[in-house]
Amino acid sequence: MDVLTQYIKKEYSFTKSDLLQGQDKYFNIAYGTDINYQMGAAISIASILEHNKQRQRNYCFHIFTNSISEEYAQRLKLISEQYDAPINIYTVDEKILDKLPVSAIWPLSIYYRLLAFDYLSQSINALLYLDSDVICKNEITELEELDLGDKFAAVIPDVESTQKRNEQRLKINFQGNYFNSGVIFANLRQWKEKNISDQIFSLIRNESDNLKYPDQDALNIVFRGRLIYLDRIYNAIYPLKSEFECKDKSNYKKYITGKTVFIHYTGVTKPWHEWGGYDASSYFRTVYELTPWKNDKYLKAKTKPEYKEEYKHYLYQRHYIKAFYSLFLYQKIKIFN
Repeated sequence: MDVLTQYIKKEYSFTKSDLLQGQDKYFNIAYGTDINYQMGAAISIASILEHNKQRQRNYCFHIFTNSISEEYAQRLKLISEQYDAPINIYTVDEKILDKLPVSAIWPLSIYYRLLAFDYLSQSINALLYLDSDVICKNEITELEELDLGDKFAAVIPDVESTQKRNEQRLKINFQGNYFNSGVIFANLRQWKEKNISDQIFSLIRNESDNLKYPDQDALNIVFRGRLIYLDRIYNAIYPLKSEFECKDKSNYKKYITGKTVFIHYTGVTKPWHEWGGYDASSYFRTVYELTPWKNDKYLKAKTKPEYKEEYKHYLYQRHYIKAFYSLFLYQKIKIFN
């Protein structure tokens, strides 16, 4: 903890004086995000509060990020005041992560969830971690009441198509229970007692060549045999590229049902992108309209992968001029970079 306090600093803490009480009175939820996903984390927070506002439960949110603008902080303060919910924002000095593997796909921010577990294990016993592209659409009552016992975490197995591939790659039989790290209800008492962070960071450093998804693979290996498995409703994985791949407007209903609690919008395209306007995105966009972002336009493409997928979406949507302009920008970046 002494090491972490050198690299993690609480920058903002938004709460009303009448809400101040011990951490054990709250259900704690954390996000790890860089600047590209900060807005997503804010909308995720609002979605949880909006769909659980009729319940007499206190929630406390923690955002770990590398940089905070005053504008973003003030917008989070408005959400905190709107729902009477504490929100804490921490900045991470990435020097603490400088020996860990990164790539164009996996930036250092993927490790923020591990720092959140370690840092908060000093003050709380359990923590729900969510990726910033996870949206709540139902009450989370059953999750809040779950007793983790001596298990390390409660998780949701990844989609079937990834199971065999990951078992072959890692040469480990997960018995179909390799989990997606976008939703983890972690037992921080066990995390602290068993020094799990040391085990995970050591594994990532020593086996980096074998870990395609560094933090997720390491969590699966270290947690194996000490897990509670939750229903798919707690991590309904739905990549929006399925829209143009399946060409079926009702396809999302196979994954997002009336019982779904958390929707996980994986992949390049997010519901906050201009070209991501589908019925499946409505769960995000409805909450978006209730937040301080409501007057902001959805985001445009700015990277090569985004232009490539934007092109495919616009082509499917029959916005042909937009599609070929996206293709032009994609080719331009491809040639000159």
